[in-house]
Amino acid sequence: MTASWWRRHADEGSATAEFAVVLPSVAAVAILVLCLGRAVVVSMDCQDAAAVAAHAMTITGHDGESRARAAASAAAGNDARVSFSRTADSVTVTVQCPVIPDPTGVLPTRVTGKATRYF
Repeated sequence: MTASWWRRHADEGSATAEFAVVLPSVAAVAILVLCLGRAVVVSMDCQDAAAVAAHAMTITGHDGESRARAAASAAAGNDARVSFSRTADSVTVTVQCPVIPDPTGVLPTRVTGKATRYF
């Protein structure tokens, strides 16, 4: 084997080694982006559920709370927790929705949506 042969073939396999080093990082970033996107979608759904429930509270009569809970569950799912806070001229609805936990534990496992409507 001559020195020129060694120089020509010295880089063989380096692309495979670089790919093997970079692949886990790319996969981790992709998983984190997907989990973050899911958390954002659930957060928007949770906020929408709070707004729908607050609206239902203002337009319904004496059974407003049960209809508001039903509206929030329809918008955010049956696992959502709904709470109400009333004053003389307003109602505030808080909805907490579960998020599938990400593998790293960085993102929240529950998101909160809050809406206030005035009578």
